[in-house]
Amino acid sequence: MSDADRIVEFVYEVGQLKRLPRAGWLFAGVQNPESVAAHSFRVGVLAYAIAVQEGANADRAATLGLFHDVPETRIGDIPYVGKLYVDVKMPPEEVAREQVQHLPAPLAAHIEALVAEHESAKGDDHTPEARCSRDADKLELLLQAREYQAAGITKMERFIQTMQASVVTDTGKALLDSALRIVPSEWWEAFGKR
Repeated sequence: MSDADRIVEFVYEVGQLKRLPRAGWLFAGVQNPESVAAHSFRVGVLAYAIAVQEGANADRAATLGLFHDVPETRIGDIPYVGKLYVDVKMPPEEVAREQVQHLPAPLAAHIEALVAEHESAKGDDHTPEARCSRDADKLELLLQAREYQAAGITKMERFIQTMQASVVTDTGKALLDSALRIVPSEWWEAFGKR
């Protein structure tokens, strides 16, 4: 197989994220939850914004956010309650290593490093970009919960409260405060008043 063939195979695999629902929302009664890909897109945008404000490398932070859930094509999106019962054999970094093992070496190394760097924010040895990406991951969940809440789904408070304690950057905390105050439809309601 050529390098192009291997890259296309990988991109087909990543395409699974467009069809993989975010499983935690099912517990809250969301009938058609967002996909992992939709979540990852907004994580990338948020990570970029947070990193610019924090003085970190915004391109790197956005890329971390974009790639952070790629291992879920193989292990699925295991909700928090499931993680208490399911013993996943491999951490995301190792899953990513297997996913990219047939890609051209430089590309494989980049993707492995992205997933590992994002995951490093769970511990003490992390980069500013990983911290921004991790905050973006938490904030995106909070924003989505607020959007579901505004659409009439009532079991969102637990998601919102859990995420508040997880955000660590000053910018992330400011965005969190704004997200709790501003209703999701405000941007387009204000646009209509122009």
